[in-house]
Amino acid sequence: MRLGVVFAGDGVHAAANLGVLEELYARGMEPYAVCGIHAGAWPAALFGAGHDMENMKKALHQAARMGKRLADGPLTFLWKRGCASILRSGRIEHLLRAQTGDRMLALCPRRALFLCRAAVSGRRVIFSSQLYLQDAGALLSMQAGAGFAARAAMALPPFLPPKSWMGSALVPDGDTAFACGQLLAMGAQRVLVVLPVPSPRRAPDALDLAGQHAMHAAASALPPDACMLRVTMPDTVGALSFDGMLLCGQAGREAAQAQLDALFERMGMAQCRVLPFRRPPAAQGLGG
Repeated sequence: MRLGVVFAGDGVHAAANLGVLEELYARGMEPYAVCGIHAGAWPAALFGAGHDMENMKKALHQAARMGKRLADGPLTFLWKRGCASILRSGRIEHLLRAQTGDRMLALCPRRALFLCRAAVSGRRVIFSSQLYLQDAGALLSMQAGAGFAARAAMALPPFLPPKSWMGSALVPDGDTAFACGQLLAMGAQRVLVVLPVPSPRRAPDALDLAGQHAMHAAASALPPDACMLRVTMPDTVGALSFDGMLLCGQAGREAAQAQLDALFERMGMAQCRVLPFRRPPAAQGLGG
């Protein structure tokens, strides 16, 4: 069974996807392909670049150590200072390039997608590690770095400014149903959507509030071959709580342990084996 996985989430909540991925690997399941939307593009880039689980955990700890250095000063004073963006775009881009090795998508050993839209025209732009038959109205490109594609899909003004590509500013495309359709078109047979949601017992921070619309859109009707895994974030961790990134990863692992069996049964996968598909010899051992 070829399993596609959609990684979603805002800010540090995206770390929950790595916890879910860790549980999949613990069950002997390697996704056939992944799609990153919003901050979920970061774990999607790590997966696509060929990291094994150990190195993805190291990348998580590296991002957690950087913590508040990814933000442009004390968050409570940013609006008064009139900063162009809350998060340090340059530092995030440097982190993404370092963790993906600045690898071109066309050279990535695993299948990964990143969804954006042109800010002016609204046309969909899909960054992909391989060609496939997609919607005629979308523009697909393999000629971009995995770090660049992830950064473009993560843009969320005023928290993170858009990236420019071919003369057009790109904004994220958070259409989860569309993301599922693209993974199915790429060859996945079932799709698991991972959606981190803020704790209802915590007052939302600014990024939580900004992402609520995207979260509601993600909860829209999914294709019959897709199912959603909701991961409730710890009470102490908002989307801008940089010191809680490791807790998000742990919450993702625990939610996967509790829910995956039921979700797989719902998708008709209870008696199926999800196996890592053989890669070309040249792609072996690229997890480092």
